[in-house]
Amino acid sequence: MYHVGVVNSEGDLTEWQNEEAVPSNWNITHTDVEQETSYDLIILLEHGLEYVGKICGQLMKVKREMDALIWVWSTSQNEMNRMVYLKLGADGIITEKLGKEEWLLIMDNALKRNAGEVLVEGADSDSMNLSKSGVTMNHRNRSLISADDEEVQLTSFEYKIMDLLFQNAGETVTYEEIYQAIWKGEATDEKKFYRISNLVFHIRKKLEDELGTSEAIRTVRSKGYVLNI
Repeated sequence: MYHVGVVNSEGDLTEWQNEEAVPSNWNITHTDVEQETSYDLIILLEHGLEYVGKICGQLMKVKREMDALIWVWSTSQNEMNRMVYLKLGADGIITEKLGKEEWLLIMDNALKRNAGEVLVEGADSDSMNLSKSGVTMNHRNRSLISADDEEVQLTSFEYKIMDLLFQNAGETVTYEEIYQAIWKGEATDEKKFYRISNLVFHIRKKLEDELGTSEAIRTVRSKGYVLNI
């Protein structure tokens, strides 16, 4: 299941959620760039030239704080604005020249490719999988695989947390260690806690939905998390 967030400054998502061409493995929700939620894809809807400045701000924030693919759905035909979006980090721009059904197929393929990227530096064929009590961490697919071959896809941030927990299975990994592994730099303790707990919440939900358990990650109060599997 891919989690897709649509940032729409006008109206709701009825058109998107009722679109027959939307892949069945997409969970589309309305989001806001202020919500530090985990997504595989963020779609920014630009309804006209008067929204360009706002879209630029949203794009930079998403690029800085999320690990999702970012596409801008643009109603304008201004090449200069599209170039600005791309220079700010957008993965692509879609205009009315390309039909929504065709674009949805393009994006679904991109999500599948992105989920299969090797994201661990220095990983080789001999260390591609790490197994703890029947649950395998697959570096190649950026996923978790149960003993029953059920697969849980992770975003890159979720993956980095699980990789760190696997490397220290049975030991507490602190909020500071997790934060530095993903974002680095300085931040308030409150922001670190919020960002990390939000990601762990989504990992647990995926584990519950796909594997029927969310108890693999145990919270160590005021310190961090420990992997129980």
